[in-house]
Amino acid sequence: MKGKIRKMSVYVNVHATENEELILSSLRSKFGDGELRTEKLTGHYGDEIKRLTLVFIKGMAEDVTSRLLNELGAFDKGYVLNEILKGLDRNQLFIRLDKQKLVTGILELDGDKQIKIEVDFYSKKDAKEFLTK
Repeated sequence: MKGKIRKMSVYVNVHATENEELILSSLRSKFGDGELRTEKLTGHYGDEIKRLTLVFIKGMAEDVTSRLLNELGAFDKGYVLNEILKGLDRNQLFIRLDKQKLVTGILELDGDKQIKIEVDFYSKKDAKEFLTK
């Protein structure tokens, strides 16, 4: 049977004043060992920023997305489902999490977009079926 998720990507910017290893180990403990991509960026004042991206594909992406949704609190999960019912953007779900809470082991939605998660579904139908099961 064909899966419903093509890919899941987790993006986080790590500033020079932050502990990159702590953030990466927190990401891996919550999401698993996806493919790690690192990109060096320059901040507004010339400071170095590293963008870490964990990428999961197909079955692994479905497992990680399920774990993420199961770990969110009831209010956050309700918010995500409400966003789905309003409509998806190009078969993609966007979730933003709080980076500071992640390093303490808590997954919580955050409007400041500190951790950006992109879930790419094969179709809107697949997304609604996956997210409402």
